[in-house]
Amino acid sequence: MAGSRLIIIGVSGPSSSGKSTLGRLLHHVLPKSFILYEDDFYKPEEQIPIVNGELDWDCPEAIDFVMLRSAVDYVRTNHCLQDGLYSKEDKNALGKPPVTLEEADEIKKQIVGQNSEVDEIKFCIVDGFLLFIDEELTSKLDVKLLLRAPYESLKARREARNGYATLEGFWQDPPGYFEKIVWPGYVKAHKHLFVNGDMNGDLTEAAKAQDIRTASAIDLHMSDLLRWALKTISQEVNKP
Repeated sequence: MAGSRLIIIGVSGPSSSGKSTLGRLLHHVLPKSFILYEDDFYKPEEQIPIVNGELDWDCPEAIDFVMLRSAVDYVRTNHCLQDGLYSKEDKNALGKPPVTLEEADEIKKQIVGQNSEVDEIKFCIVDGFLLFIDEELTSKLDVKLLLRAPYESLKARREARNGYATLEGFWQDPPGYFEKIVWPGYVKAHKHLFVNGDMNGDLTEAAKAQDIRTASAIDLHMSDLLRWALKTISQEVNKP
């Protein structure tokens, strides 16, 4: 096992909520960090469930959670990603970042200050839209950040995307995919985390007991989300 301290950060939220942008900004400001993408654990296309006549890439059954949990365990033990773990996610463009790297560095300086300990810790940032529906996986994460945004904003963002790299090539959403597949699937998988299943409401006591932290990706600018994330991470760093 590596000698340095390791903190595993889960960054989750619905499709197009800004989780990958936040994850990449955290990767930039935390010098000894690396990213593990849930999307690299999709099952082969022939195993993806079909819903309403369309491939459903947004359901839990599309992800190989056994392999994902194993990858997180490997990170916990070895403080690095598995050799040969190929990621296709860098092929997926996120558009112009709402926060420049220079601004991100300044935000880190404001939040973390001269805490050199942060720069010596290894951080694994786990990026995925289903991180908190699998209790075993959730329990393996030290910091749990959940972004939220209203339906219409998420729909507009998702539909503005050109598509996604997959193991087999490239995927583009067919018409109506967000309202028929993406959003209903996200709600079904996550409603147990919210009081009365209200996706814009409060977290349940059970979700709070798992130390899941949530913030609005619409009410807050990405710079504010980065501050929130760094403050939460700093709390974990400063635990006795």
